[in-house]
Amino acid sequence: MARVVLVTGSTDGIGRQVARTLAAAGMHVIVHGRSKPKVEAALTALREELPGAQLDGVAFDLGSLASVRKGAEAVLALTPVLHVLVNNAGIFATERSVTGDHLEGTLAVNHVGPFLLTELLMPRLLESATVAPSRVINVASVAHTRGRIADDLQMITGWTGYAAYAQSKLANVMHAITLAERHDPAKLVAYALHPGVVGTKLLKTGFGPIRGASVETGAKSIVRLAAEEAVTSPSGAYFSEGVETLPAAGAREKGARARLWESSLRMAKLTS
Repeated sequence: MARVVLVTGSTDGIGRQVARTLAAAGMHVIVHGRSKPKVEAALTALREELPGAQLDGVAFDLGSLASVRKGAEAVLALTPVLHVLVNNAGIFATERSVTGDHLEGTLAVNHVGPFLLTELLMPRLLESATVAPSRVINVASVAHTRGRIADDLQMITGWTGYAAYAQSKLANVMHAITLAERHDPAKLVAYALHPGVVGTKLLKTGFGPIRGASVETGAKSIVRLAAEEAVTSPSGAYFSEGVETLPAAGAREKGARARLWESSLRMAKLTS
């Protein structure tokens, strides 16, 4: 049976390149996007490019807890196994917004939604680790090194687009490290990574007319971690442009990660 991978935010950019490369390598890829038309368009194009590839699609909004729950149900209904979850989708906001779940928008899409999705899919990921460990890969950013997990995670005061983005990317790295601590590496390995400064819509929105690397370059380390047969790096590792390196000291602080985990459970409504 082919390895099955869900790549969030895979209708364009780095995510689409990851989905395409993995599907071309024989993996069963589930393409995700926020809207059904975008997912259908991406699937049509990929099927034309890769005749015979195993491709499915799901559409849900990571900024809505109810939508994430429906999306997880759709993923579980599509396939009896799931070997890899790539939490790639993300935003850089230019104005502060609040979701219907009363969460700051960047934190909701970049961290809380992926956190909830990971927990909902975790039983299937663990059940599927029969030949090799399943993987959770969080696409973070070098911006995490300038992030701070605020006392007020919703950043009611002091919000800027960059501060919100950096906080969410720091949360992505902390999430991966905590997942590594909570799960047997024979069953699940978790990673976070900075794909490089890649010329995507997010780069243009957040950082202006900067010339970034190609999506092919940005996808390389994600593809390697998702596709390699044997685990070659310890669970919890962080990669910057494909090189394993130490993340920011704040990401490694155990107490801060424990507090973030508890806050994330509450924000995702996984605890009373």
